[in-house]
Order: sequence, then C-alpha cells, then structure tokens
Amino acid sequence: MQFTPLKRLGGLVFAAAVTFALVGCKGDTGPAGTNGTNGTNGTNGTNGTNAVITVNAAALTPDQWSQLTLKGQVTSVTMGGKPVVNFTVTDGNGTPVQGLGFTSQSSTALAPGLANMAFTVAKLVPGTNGSPSKWVNYIVTTMPTTTAAAAPTRPSTDNTGTLVDHGDGTYTYTFYRDITQAQAFLDAATYTGSNVRTDLGDVSYQPTLTHRVVVQIGGNARGTSTNTPDGSNSGVTGAPIKTPANIIYDFIPSTGKPVAATDTQRQVTAIGTCNNCHSKLAFHGGNRIDTQYCVMCHNDQRKFGRAAATVDASGNFTSTTYKFADGSAAGDFPVMVHKIHMGEELTKLNYNYANVLFNEVTYPQDQRNCTMCHTATNTATPQGDAWMNNPSRLACGACHDQVDFANGVNHAVMLDDKNCTGCHAPNGIQLAHTPVVPPDVTGYVPGSHTNGSAIAAYANQLPAGAHRVTWDLKSFTIDATSHPVFVFRFLEDGARKDFNTYAAGAMGFWDNYVGSPSFYVAMGTTQDGITAPADWNTTASVNLYRVWNGSVTTATLSAPDSNGYYTLTMTGTTVPAGATMVTGGIGYTYGYGPTAMPLTQTNVPGYSYDPVTYIGGITVPAPNVNKLATGYTARRAIVTNQKCNDCHAVLGIFTAKVYHAGERNDAPTCTFCHNVNRVNSGWGVNIKDAVHAIHAGGMRDNKYSWEATAGDKYWNITYPAVQNDCEACHVPGSYDFSNSTNAAAIPNLLWTTVTTGTPAATAYSIQTGNETVLSTDSVISPFIDPANPNHVANALPLGTSYGTGYSFSLATGTPTQAAGTTLVNSPITSACSSCHDSKISIAHMQGNGGAYYEPRSTALNKVEQCLICHGAGKTADIKAMHMNF
Repeated sequence: MQFTPLKRLGGLVFAAAVTFALVGCKGDTGPAGTNGTNGTNGTNGTNGTNAVITVNAAALTPDQWSQLTLKGQVTSVTMGGKPVVNFTVTDGNGTPVQGLGFTSQSSTALAPGLANMAFTVAKLVPGTNGSPSKWVNYIVTTMPTTTAAAAPTRPSTDNTGTLVDHGDGTYTYTFYRDITQAQAFLDAATYTGSNVRTDLGDVSYQPTLTHRVVVQIGGNARGTSTNTPDGSNSGVTGAPIKTPANIIYDFIPSTGKPVAATDTQRQVTAIGTCNNCHSKLAFHGGNRIDTQYCVMCHNDQRKFGRAAATVDASGNFTSTTYKFADGSAAGDFPVMVHKIHMGEELTKLNYNYANVLFNEVTYPQDQRNCTMCHTATNTATPQGDAWMNNPSRLACGACHDQVDFANGVNHAVMLDDKNCTGCHAPNGIQLAHTPVVPPDVTGYVPGSHTNGSAIAAYANQLPAGAHRVTWDLKSFTIDATSHPVFVFRFLEDGARKDFNTYAAGAMGFWDNYVGSPSFYVAMGTTQDGITAPADWNTTASVNLYRVWNGSVTTATLSAPDSNGYYTLTMTGTTVPAGATMVTGGIGYTYGYGPTAMPLTQTNVPGYSYDPVTYIGGITVPAPNVNKLATGYTARRAIVTNQKCNDCHAVLGIFTAKVYHAGERNDAPTCTFCHNVNRVNSGWGVNIKDAVHAIHAGGMRDNKYSWEATAGDKYWNITYPAVQNDCEACHVPGSYDFSNSTNAAAIPNLLWTTVTTGTPAATAYSIQTGNETVLSTDSVISPFIDPANPNHVANALPLGTSYGTGYSFSLATGTPTQAAGTTLVNSPITSACSSCHDSKISIAHMQGNGGAYYEPRSTALNKVEQCLICHGAGKTADIKAMHMNF
C-alpha cells in the first residue's frame, strides 16, 4: 500500500507520541535487532519519446489559416499502379504542420475528397524530329459519381485517394487512380464530337522517363465558404490561405531517384523570374503558384473536348480560341504564355481563351528580350536557353502568329521541327531577337523630339559594331559664386575616351558619333510659403555638344586632367541660398537635330546615318547618373531603378513604344522634369501622379488621358503585378511614411499643380476605335471638363483662365509664385487619388483636409489629416491596407 503524503505525516506524529511515552516510563533498553535483508531493485522505466512541436491545421481559426505560410518537400514516390507519395509540410518558420486531412463529400460523390489538397503526376516525353520535350499528364479521367461513370477529360488532379497523417508534419498519400490503367481506359472509351482520343496523347506508363509529382496545399479554411463536410455553402465568407504550397518533385520511377543534372529535364523558366514582374503569380483561386505546376495541366492535352477555332477572310478569329486549326492547344503553356505576353502586338485579332483576351494585354518592355524569362545562367532553369538552341514551330509561332507553317504562309512549309536550326542557328536567333527599335520618322522635323535613329534597347544585347557608352560623374559641387560644377568623363565600352578638339561644322565630339547628353541641375526652391521644399521644383540644363562647340555661353568646359576628367561649370545658373536637395545629373537629351540629340553612333553596319536630315545611326541609351552636391541633404528615397526594371528591363523602352528616346531612364530623377509644377490639359503630370495613374489604369473610374492625342491610351494599360503591392515599386517605409526620413518630409511636401492657363473648351477629343468604355474621350481632365460623359460632379469649367504657374529665374535666383487661382491637389491626396479617383474616395480625402482641384489660395490653408487614421500602426495603416495580398 502506498501512503499519501498526509497519511505519512499522520504516521510520523503517532510514532513520535509512542516514543515520548516510552521515554517517560524510563524502562531498560533491549538489545539491538538484526538488520533486515535489502529489497530487490525495481525495473527501469522505458525511455520517453521527445515531443514534436507542430502546428495543428485542424485547430486554426480562419484568420490563422489565412495568414499561414506553407512549404513542403516530397521525400519519395512509389509508382507502378496507384502512386504513393511521402512528403513533409512545414510553416514559414520550419515548424511541422499536421492536421491537413480535412475531407468533403457531396451527396453524389463515391468517395470523400481532400478539401485542401490536390495531387497530380505526369511524364516528360522527349521530342521527335527536332520538337521540344513535353509533359503528358496521367490524370485524364473524371471521378465516377453515383450518377456518372468515369470519362476521359483534360488534365486534372487527384484528391480522393488515401491520406495518412503521421502527426509530425509527414504524410503519405496514395492516389485514387491507377495510372498504369490510364492508357487502356482511354483506348476503350467512346468519343463523340470534339472529344478526340488522340488529343489526350499516349498516357502509357513509362517508368524510365522523367516524371513529376506535384502536391498542392491551400484553399479556404475549413468551415468557410463551401469547404464543409458535405460541400454545402457554410454562409461564412471564404478565408483562403495567402501563401499555399506547390511541392514539386522530379524523379525517375525505374530508379526511384530524383533527377540529376545528367537526366532529361525541362526547366525553361522559373516562378521567381515571373514574379520579378508579377509580384505574386497565382491562379485557380490563388492555389497554383509555380510554373512547374502550371505545365502539368497546361500542355497539349488541354485541347481535348474543344472545337477548332474559326476565322474570317482576314484570318481573325470568330470563335473562342481553345484549339487552333493546326491542332495546337491555346492552353499549352508555351503557346499561351507567349501569346499573352505578345498581347497587343499579335497579328491576328479576337483571341479569346477562357475569357482571357490576348490582344488586350500590354507588355512593359520589348518582347524580343527573351532572356527576361529564359536564360540558362539562372541555376533554376538549366534549359533556359532552349529558346535559341531548340527553336520550334510551337513556341516561335505563338508570337509570330502571322506564320502558317503547314501552308507556307509568311514562311516556308514546315511540317516538323527537325530543320528549324538549319536556318535559325542560335546566333541568328539571338540577332533576330536583339531589341533594336527602328527609327520613327513619321512627320520628322529636324530638331524635334521625333525619334530619328534606331535605339538599342538593352546594352547587353547590341548589334555587331555598336558600342556601350557610359557617363562617369566623379563629383558635383556648387562653387563660391553659386554655380554648379561637374567633374566627369565618358567611357566607351568601359575605357576612357577623350573629346576631339572642335572643328567648324563638326557634329560630334568623337569620331563616328553625333549628339551628346545634357547636364542637369535640380533643386527645391521656395514655393507656396515652404522655404525648404522636400520636392524638386526647379531645374537648369545645358547640352554638352553646344558647350563643346562654343555655341552656348552659359557654361564652360575645361580640358581633361591626367585621368581624363573634364570640368563643366554652369556659369549661367545661380543656386540660391537656402535651396534644398541640389542634385546634378548627366544624360536626359532626347531631342533630334544638330544641337540636341542623344549620343548616336553613325558607323554601325546596317544603321546608316544621313547628316542632312539627322536620321539614322543607332543610339545605345546610357544610364543617367547623378550626384548630390556637397553640403546638401538628399531627396528622400521613394523608388529604385532596380524595382522599375524588374518589370521594364530598361525604363523608356515599352514594347514598340519608346519614350524620350530611352534617354531618360532613371526613375528617381524623372521628377527633375515631371515635378509638382508640370501640367498638361488639366492633368497634373508630377511623377507620383502620372505613374500611379498609369499603373492604375485598369482600376480608375476616370480615364487618365494625358497625352492621349499622341496615342497614349494609358487606360488600356494592363498592370501585371498585384495592384496593391506598393513595394513592387516603392522603397519600404517610403509610401507609408514609416521611414523617419520620409515622415520628416511631410511638412515640406509641395502641392501638385493640376491646372494653369486657359484649358481650351474644344478640339481636345479623340476617337478610341473599339474602346468599350466610351466612343469619344476627352483628353481634358474630367475634373475640369463638365462636358465629358465621365466627369465628376461639379467639375470646373473649361474656357476659364486659371492663372500662371510657378517659375524661377536661374539667372537671378529668384522665384515667381503661382497665381492663387491655379488649381492644386494637396500632397498626400495627390498620390492617393491617382489610383483611388472615385467620387466617394475623393470626398473622403476632401473631408479629411485634402484639397482636390481646388484654387491654390484656399487649398494652401488646409491641413491633411490622412495619417491620423492611415499612419504607421494606426487603424487603417497604409501598409496594412495595401500589403495584404
């Protein structure tokens, strides 16, 4: 019997009492008794097991599930019937995740399905006759139900097999389908209409080929939306996981081993490359987030059950385009993605794949820049150079859709791919895809801003004979007489190259070149009562060619020093005392003519130059460079070139459209010119207003039609990234003012001027062709155009003089303030309203101290209270409201 502690205590008290009694009797002490024998030792207990800390998905609230990040790894796959997949799942911190086996079964289902998981498996079939390899999916049968038998279908997933949750983040899944029976099933099935057996291809099990298994984990939290035991709608809004897992595993069944570098693979692009531009590429409810998963279903089998598209006499489509006349599938990944990215440059019209209208997609750079998506220099894409090493009718024809290989239209007849490389060797394909924009000489006038020479878009992809020129700005200072001073040199292919001595009539300071860059100075000067502006509002510039040839007397140029550095002093520019953020830069010139054209090379084979019209040659835009003047504080950091070029590759080159001849290519200094005082047709074209409005083209209520008369229909821009991913462009802490430097700038931000002068009441309309929003659009801002069908309430009238804007005399260093009648937007409202331009949004901003298209005289008396609610850590934190995708 085991005593409890209280019983033990009672026994001790009793024993003590007896002892006391015996002592009190004073009896004789007896002899000591013999020692008792020792008891036997008890047996050792068994060792306990260490507890495994896990995240239990079954116990998570919908909000916790939504915020969960899932990752995983397949550890092994056993094939030869129903595939058995062993895999692990962890959260973003590496903690194992258990409890993912929630199932749902509708009344007609024969088996419960995993509600948050899906599995698929495919083989990689080598190409024949020069064709590329392709994925062929085994999961091409429907699940039988109580009302329908299994039938052939387009590639799909399996989720009705058996899942074993081992409770430590490891799982074993056994497919429902026996993939070794897929071929026999398809061969025995009955096919009618557009259901064609050959469209599903050879799905026989071939264990010696490379195979891929994908595990998808994601979806809504259990108990939300239709994620219920019986698939009925719970009435609770769905709570999808924001970071699901796509677990990819490539292996060879016959060996049971993952693929090695020497095995056949097909890795031609990677999701990381896609997300440079797309931020977070996600489809099918946001659960499919890896291109290696996309290709499992978006393959040639995708055409099954689809009728061939029909065309009119011009070759334009008159039906949906799931399957083309040549038998190819529009949903096959290389076809679909190439056509989507070719977008508005496609020759044929009216593409419609699952309501994705390929022709309406805009692309942010030159499509010939194949290496943006495909390159073997990326370790994740060892076959990334297949675009030039293994050309095919499938991939090439996706972009070059004017070609009909079978009938020899715009190309020789080609019935297979084996002779592609006979004409199109890798170096030839590279040359054909070297992004060089041909001259646009329509309506060319010497000295105008029309593009008069070809432009090599990317410096790492130059035509033979073209050189890469860069500007080396050693220092930028303000001298004792308040004049800007640049110390610089120019490099050709990285090597110093001094200027020639000017001779009468010379058009270039180097042999075989004409034109030159310009030297710019930007600063903040007193405006609207703000003596230390946090925005540039004043600039000065000189063209180097004109300084070199002596035609400009407002600047001097020294001889080079021993290291080749020249000194240029802008003697005609006075930097006033108190000016802020004084910054100098080199580049920027984009006009054409003898006095103002970009540095243009005239001796590149194939790009002849005409010295009479100044047309021809080739320009290789050099990156703009800039430095802050000694003793000044830099303008706050807001964006970086790298962030812009993740999507644009090179600023200034957009598809076939070139802005500023590619010469203005530095995002932080775009605001040298696109500053708070730049206006056009009632639009503020300050850079923050313009760029937000352009990138938000698809979400704005009012078309941003600045420059529409020049053909720039910004409202057609299809932005490729997550619209509210501010950090796709912005430096963290800048857009939400959580960065101390940016927060300190708030009191000194300048108002954006949106209207000056007298906007004309007529002659500002453009026809938009097949635009579906309006048949006629005004290029005048709808906020001052009451005649515009899309105008806002109480829009201000046209034909009214709103007064003159701000100006600054560089010679004397004195400003002239803008008229109080000019219209302005307050600083934070200006940025926010460029995306959020609905009447309700603007009313909200105005109700909280914001000024919108308001006379300067009253607007400047207002104080924006945006950050009371939208500041960092506040109720509607800017970052929390935007970065919640």
